[in-house]
Amino acid sequence: MTSRTDLARVLLAAVRLTMGTAGLLAPGLVIRRLDIDPKTQPGMRYPLRMFGIRTVLIGAELLSPDTRRRWHAEQLAPVVHGSDAVAALLAWQLGDLPRRAGGMATAISAVNLVLSIVNLRSHRPEPPRNRLIAGLPRRSPRSR
Repeated sequence: MTSRTDLARVLLAAVRLTMGTAGLLAPGLVIRRLDIDPKTQPGMRYPLRMFGIRTVLIGAELLSPDTRRRWHAEQLAPVVHGSDAVAALLAWQLGDLPRRAGGMATAISAVNLVLSIVNLRSHRPEPPRNRLIAGLPRRSPRSR
């Protein structure tokens, strides 16, 4: 069961896994959703696959049972999603993406950014301790 504090992280992971898998396995579909003809722009498959695997791996790390790996992914998420949102906005405003597709890409990236920030604010700011060390009793200062 997912707690309320984990909801943003799980939603973000679901979006990343869905979009990354689509980019990796069905780049033509994603290209068409961006209102680009894959026959006239076949080179778009390359960056979609390249970023698709990155997106899948980050999504998987957000769901990792290893708290240190998950914490690391949570720390990087706002930077990744912030740069994605800026790139989408620029592509939209510069006309590199058609109007509807640019707006959609910007909105998706902005929602991911908000989810990553909400998730980060709902957790403690420090990394979890190593499990091996966390399970050991602490020594008192006198016994050192």
